[in-house]
Formats: sequence, C-alpha cells, structure tokens
Amino acid sequence: MHPYSYREMIKEAKASLSVSGGETRPAMLLLEDLFGMGTVDFLMDGDREVPPSDYERYSEALGRIIDGEPYQYVVGSAWFYGEKFKVSKETLIPRNETEELVELVLALEQDDGRKVVDIGCGTGVIGLTLAAAWHDNEVILTDVSGAALEITRENACTLGVTPKIMQGSLFEPLMAESMKVDCVISNPPYIGYNEVDDMGDSVINHEPALALFAEDGGLGLYKSMIDQLEHVLHPGGMVYFEIGWRQAGILSDHVTARWPKVEPRVKKDMNGNDRILYFRWEV
Repeated sequence: MHPYSYREMIKEAKASLSVSGGETRPAMLLLEDLFGMGTVDFLMDGDREVPPSDYERYSEALGRIIDGEPYQYVVGSAWFYGEKFKVSKETLIPRNETEELVELVLALEQDDGRKVVDIGCGTGVIGLTLAAAWHDNEVILTDVSGAALEITRENACTLGVTPKIMQGSLFEPLMAESMKVDCVISNPPYIGYNEVDDMGDSVINHEPALALFAEDGGLGLYKSMIDQLEHVLHPGGMVYFEIGWRQAGILSDHVTARWPKVEPRVKKDMNGNDRILYFRWEV
C-alpha cells in the first residue's frame, strides 16, 4: 500500500535515507526530476494522493540511491554551467571543478573564428558549453566511445548547437582528416590503476572505467597528446588540460622536455588543488 499523499511519501523517503546513513536532500530532488514538482508545487499540492505508478517509479529510484548509485545516473541528468545535460552509465558525471576549466577557456580565448577541439568529450559538457557561449568559433568534439557520442549528440540538440562530432582515440580523428586547430582542450581519464583503492565505491561501482583510468599512473593519455601536438595544433595555439591534483609537476616537466620553448602554467581549483595545466604551444 503506497502512502496517501506526496507529503507522506517524502516523509517516508527521508526516513529511509536517514536510516541508510545518506543525505535526505534527494527525497525532494527526486520529486522535481521525476515529476516536475518543485518546492512551491509541493507546498501547494503535497497532500494530493500519489498515483500508484508515480509511487512505484519514485520508490525504484529511491532504492537505487540508497544502494549507492549516483543520483545523476538515477535521474539520467546532471547540471553543468547552468544547463541540464543528459548522462548515462557510458559517461562520467560532470564535476564542478570542470566548470572552472570552461571559465578559464572563455576568459583567455577570443570568439574570432578559431577552431577548438574538446578531446575525450564524454557527455560533451565542455565543448557544448563553449559552443553555446561562442558565435564565431568552430567547436569539434571527439571521443573513443560511440555510446558517449550519442549522449553528446542529444545534449547538442537540447542546447541548440551544431558542433562537429568525431569518433576516435585522442588526436586520431583530426589526424585522419589532416585537420589542425587553434586550441586543444581535454579532460581525459587521469586516474592510475594503482589508485583504485583510493576511489569511492560509488565511482568504482558505477562510473565507466574507460573514462576514469589511464596507463602510466594516469599520465599516459596526456603524454601521448603532448608528444603529438605538432600534428593537430597550429603554432601559437593553446592547450588546456584538466589534471589530477598530484600531476602538475610531472606533466609540466614532460611538456618542457618535449617542447623547450613552452612555459606551462597551472591553475588551482576551488579547493586549492592543482587542476588545470595550460600553455601556449611554440615549436
């Protein structure tokens, strides 16, 4: 027998979340994400009877959250830079720190017709957010995962932007078309396989390993891109990498060893951790 009202259903949900040791906030968030019932609607209509189908749908979603599945996967969406993006289990959940990467790119890059690529785009939050902000720049998004690119295409449609979307590993799609760009942006997998024990269960059990882990202690994909910049980037072009908080030093050294004229810079995130490695590429 389901609760008589939405108010009773929420009360029951909060109690279940508390018993499981979790936050109670998802109880109300689910109302809006599943049924479009915001706080004002709840205050006005909270005593309305819950249809059995809504109760079943709500209970199933709540159970997944209690079992440790990330909220964004349960509802199939995540907020990024003020927009709601579709996510799936083939894509990473966008992180708040990545918004700072977008902010840095928007602050430093002109909207003057330059060509910008988002390598390993996943849901597309970086490249699509930039495409929505710019009028003249051409944005390209690439990913090795076809399933991830399907999500990217859906998000592009929702945002009303039409970037070029290409499938392949790192620079391969660009090199296959002898394409060069003015700006390379990437938030690639950067967790080493030796760091699995440091990851939370919700990440390990639910987020795609393909989008999390990389060889060489998490540095492998960065080094590969750094070493091949001459194939895809015009001289004087910019590179922006989101990085792991312990990777700035070794990656900066790799950049200067490969490209002695380059002066890499590091920007810290909102938590004071090294998060963005960026530089102007000079031969």
